[in-house]
Amino acid sequence: MMLALLQVLAMGLFSPEYSYVVRGATLKCSQGTDPGILNLPWCHGVYSLDKPVMNVADHVPGVNIGCFGFCKAAGGDVCVPQTFSKWTDGKHDVLIDNEHALLSRSQLVCNRSGIITIEKDGQD
Repeated sequence: MMLALLQVLAMGLFSPEYSYVVRGATLKCSQGTDPGILNLPWCHGVYSLDKPVMNVADHVPGVNIGCFGFCKAAGGDVCVPQTFSKWTDGKHDVLIDNEHALLSRSQLVCNRSGIITIEKDGQD
C-alpha cells in the first residue's frame, strides 16, 4: 500500500509541466523537412511576457501556420499544411476568445498524414 502511494506521488511530482504557447512558437511537422513558426495576425488580448497567447483555434494554414519546407508524404511538394480541426489538448479551464488556451503539449493533425507539434513555446 505504501509503495503504491509513493509511486502515485512520484508520478505527480515528476510529470511534465506544460506552458502556454505564444506568437512566434516553433513548430515541427512529422512529414515536413523544415521547422515552422506559429503566427497570430490578430491578438486575442491575452499576453504572457508581452507576447500574445494563442488558442486551439489558431490553426489556419497561411494565417497561423506557414510551410514546413517540403512534404515527405506528398512526394516532395511544398509542405503547406492542411489542418481542418483544432489543436488537441488545450488548457480546458482557461479560455482565450472562447477557445481553450494552447499548450506546449498540444498537437495538430495535417490531412497530408503529418502530425504538427510545438517544439518551443515562443516564450524566450
